[in-house]
Amino acid sequence: MPIKTHKENKEIEKAISYLVLSINQSGKNPKPVILHSIRVGLNLYNLGCPRDIVVAALLHDILEDTDTSPDDIKKKFGEKIARLIQSCSFNDKIADKTERYKEATTRCLAAGKEALIIKAADFINNIPYTLDKSVDDKMREFLRDKAWFFIEKARPIIANEKIFTELKRCFNETFNN
Repeated sequence: MPIKTHKENKEIEKAISYLVLSINQSGKNPKPVILHSIRVGLNLYNLGCPRDIVVAALLHDILEDTDTSPDDIKKKFGEKIARLIQSCSFNDKIADKTERYKEATTRCLAAGKEALIIKAADFINNIPYTLDKSVDDKMREFLRDKAWFFIEKARPIIANEKIFTELKRCFNETFNN
């Protein structure tokens, strides 16, 4: 496991505390958002990603699942982290799910490699949930198509990253068996 400086670890811990407080105050999402967000962040921490990527990964769902605003994030964690989180969040004003994930992927692509790395880690943690018995075949197919769309669009930018190799492996193990 990569060793970060004391200052970096304190900033990561601050993000975890902020995440837990924000999720517990909102109660918007019944899924285990805190655990999911921590897994996404720790995956990137363990891969040696810089602090800003780890912090943004920990908070990647906070705009979708709480009443937290981009300005709140900017004040607490800075412009770069706020930008990364915004680029990984879907636009809830887009009603069609397919259009929503395509638009979110386009924003991620525009934001660059760091945002794509966070989104790849998010997919890695979400893909196994498609095997849950509560997920019907139509939803499973939608989630497969969504992940494949991301993989194909992100490939030119992050194909050489460890996280991309892990994403492809996870996708293949889940959907090609």
